[in-house]
Amino acid sequence: MFYYLLLLWFCLITTYKFKNISNNSNKVLKKKFSVKTLLYINLEKFYRFVIKKKKEKNKLQNSFDFYLDKFLYSSYNDNKTFYDLNKLNINSNVLSLSKDLLYVQNEINKNVSKSFNESKFQRTYKNQKRYSINSQNPPYVFHPIYSNVNIKKKHRFKIKKYENIFTYLNEANIYDSNFVLPSSNISEIIKYMLKAHNPSFINKMLNIIKNKEQVEMYELDLFPDLICRFLVEISGTILSSLLSLKYSISMHIGGGNHHSKRDRGDGFCIFNDVAIAIYFLLSNKIIENAVILDLDVHQGDGTAEIFENSKCVKTISLHCKNNYPLVKKNSTIDIELEPFIKDNEYLDIYQDVLKNIKKKEFSIIFYLAGVDISEDDDLGFLLISDEGIYKRDYLTYQMAIKNNIPIVTVLSGGYNECEETLTKKHILTFKAAKDSWNSMKK
Repeated sequence: MFYYLLLLWFCLITTYKFKNISNNSNKVLKKKFSVKTLLYINLEKFYRFVIKKKKEKNKLQNSFDFYLDKFLYSSYNDNKTFYDLNKLNINSNVLSLSKDLLYVQNEINKNVSKSFNESKFQRTYKNQKRYSINSQNPPYVFHPIYSNVNIKKKHRFKIKKYENIFTYLNEANIYDSNFVLPSSNISEIIKYMLKAHNPSFINKMLNIIKNKEQVEMYELDLFPDLICRFLVEISGTILSSLLSLKYSISMHIGGGNHHSKRDRGDGFCIFNDVAIAIYFLLSNKIIENAVILDLDVHQGDGTAEIFENSKCVKTISLHCKNNYPLVKKNSTIDIELEPFIKDNEYLDIYQDVLKNIKKKEFSIIFYLAGVDISEDDDLGFLLISDEGIYKRDYLTYQMAIKNNIPIVTVLSGGYNECEETLTKKHILTFKAAKDSWNSMKK
């Protein structure tokens, strides 16, 4: 709107100047350029500019809607299988035969169906509402497969937290039941996975599904169901990024696997969902650039490595220097914190960090909102209170709104042994997003 008014002002000033010229110069110029004619010419230019901008906006909106349809769950998208490796134009080293990818997809579908059939999810799913811009909460993405995998109960990777957060948001009426389900179609993500990861690594992970293997690596016991879960999570992050571009803010109850590198997983992370989502957006010319704002207590060494030489992706990591990983990678900006710092010092440092994100500099922000900065997190080493976590998140969303940059949130870390405590830590982020969402709409 500001640009339209500015252009209109320019038209009127230009007309006024020509009027003065015609009044003070010879009569030939006066006859040639009447004020009325000049005003008409300038207003016509203004009209054409407005029409052009509207067309560009509509084209972009249609692009969002086109891709949103691909990544939204539907029985058609997820139960039909239609894979042709030549059509996909992917590296032939990845499960060399199309029937192998078809087998992987069928295994994903089985796990998806199993997760949907859980009675605890069925109750909520029946009450699902269609998301609307008039909602009192930003759009949020969840898939029941995220927690519907059996791993060791005492494992550091808290797989039940995703389901717990989703249930709490709905049962406590913090968010409406207008959640968004991602698709699980591997054909939509495989070529973007290949941009973030080496084919040999992807093949190794998909072969766990194909060959029904059980392997210990990346601090996890890997088996087919768990790999299927991580594949669906990629679609969830891509869908969340598209929703943020459409609605300004979006939340993913999942994602943030920032330790995963080009040739391997690491630290409970298999596929780097944020990197894959960014490659998807860049490849389809939906965005020009992105910034990853990583506030997990552990450095995002995987995303730092993947985008180390990128000119269009900026990585910012604010992390505890005496924590995992022992060997750090080079982010665009690394801020290393001393152990055991408290709210005031942390928030002062963070407000300086936010100055690195300026208006119109980036097309989108990927926000990794780890709550392992908490004073009672088992893997954290920082002493940030619940109030401090909420303030951090609220500052983040307000910065994005002020700078008019879409922001997508992924969960990342949080490792408290008490499931209820851990759930409430993550809920702080969703409350801050909701409060910011409603302040934006006023």
